Amino acid sequence: MFAAGRRRRSAPRRDGLSTRALVLEAAGRIFAEKGFLKATSRDICERAGANSAAINYYFGGKEGLYEEVLVEAHRQLVSLEELSAVMDSGGEPQDKLRAFLELAVRAALKAPELWGLPVLLREVTSPSAHLPAPLVETALPKLHLVRSLVCDVTGFSAESQEACHATAMLLLPCLFLVLFPEKVQSLLLPGFTEKPEDMVDAMVTYSLGGLCAMKEKGAR
Repeated sequence: MFAAGRRRRSAPRRDGLSTRALVLEAAGRIFAEKGFLKATSRDICERAGANSAAINYYFGGKEGLYEEVLVEAHRQLVSLEELSAVMDSGGEPQDKLRAFLELAVRAALKAPELWGLPVLLREVTSPSAHLPAPLVETALPKLHLVRSLVCDVTGFSAESQEACHATAMLLLPCLFLVLFPEKVQSLLLPGFTEKPEDMVDAMVTYSLGGLCAMKEKGAR
């Protein structure tokens, strides 16, 4: 979608924040409020308290900055480090499944407070034919980890169509839970925010039952 420009890191400021980080944070909030097309480089630099040339200097332009914002938005919800920690925990596959779904529920609970959610919603609902490459590159390692979990539970080969389908069936309810606004959550899931552990239990039962059913079907 966008061509990445040359990106540089800045020296830390006295308050411990870099100009690059301040511009990224300001951009995330403004893109969340206005979308990519209506957001201006001037608005972003003013909010960040940065020089008007900062976007070009650190991100190679507005498009490169937007790509970095998308990557950060994805990380805000569930980071690769968090997901890797679950998969490397050494527990049984069912325990890892529960831990993964706990991550998804926690992401859904914190999402309304993050600028990353409206940024991603705008991107997902945009008419663009392709997602920006950096966002795809950020999501793919996480997708591979979830697929490895699915394969641990089902015994499917990672390259099989069954593994792809099972991974999608595991992820889609998680994406719904995270990406849909609070009003939709409250309509479909009353009491979710008060007792999120009940949702984890339900998702574990539902997901494990579905994965086991797919495993049995594949064994026939």
